[in-house]
Amino acid sequence: MSHLNIKDLSDHFYPAKAANVKVTAIVAKSNVSMKLSVIINTITIACASAFAPISPTKTHTSLTMTWRDDNIITLVPKFKIHEGKKEEYMKVLPKFLEKVKANEQDTCVFYGFVGPTEDDLVICREGYNSADGLLKHLANVDAELKAALENADIIELNVQGPPAELEKLKEPLAAFNPTYYPLVEGSFRSTKN
Repeated sequence: MSHLNIKDLSDHFYPAKAANVKVTAIVAKSNVSMKLSVIINTITIACASAFAPISPTKTHTSLTMTWRDDNIITLVPKFKIHEGKKEEYMKVLPKFLEKVKANEQDTCVFYGFVGPTEDDLVICREGYNSADGLLKHLANVDAELKAALENADIIELNVQGPPAELEKLKEPLAAFNPTYYPLVEGSFRSTKN
C-alpha cells in the first residue's frame, strides 16, 4: 500500500491550517480508480475545511474551540535581585501567591513567577479581567511588594491590554514608568480559560 497524506497537500494550499488536518487516505494497489475517487473527495473536504473562516465567537471544526474577545490586562514586571539577596527575595514570592489566591478570585485570571535566571532576574506573569482588577491586586499585595523591593528592583514593567483599560492605569502606575502595549482590535482568546 502507498500512503497519501492530506496534511502534506494542505501544507501547500494553506500552511496555517496544515497542523489541524489529520486525514490520511490509503491507496491500495488494486481497485485504484475507486480509491482515487475517495482521495479526491477527501482532498476536497480537507481543503474546504482549511479555507473556512474563523470567527471569534463561533466554533471552528478543525480547532474545536470557541473564541471570545481578549480583554485581559497583562502586567509583566521584571525584577533584578540585589547581589546577595536572592534567598531573602525568594522567601517573599510564596506570600504574593497566597495573598492573590485568597483575595483575588474574581479579578485575577493568572498569576505566577518565572525565574530566577542565572543573572538573578525574575518575571511575574499576571493577568486581570480589568484595570480595576489590576489596581485591586496592587492594593492587596502592597506589603509584599514593598518587602520584595527591599531585595530587588523593578527594571522593566510592561502593561498590555485594551486601550481604554490602559488609560485607566497610566496615572496609578506612573511611578513605575511602564511601557504600555495596546491590544490590537479583534484580538481573541479561548473560552476555555
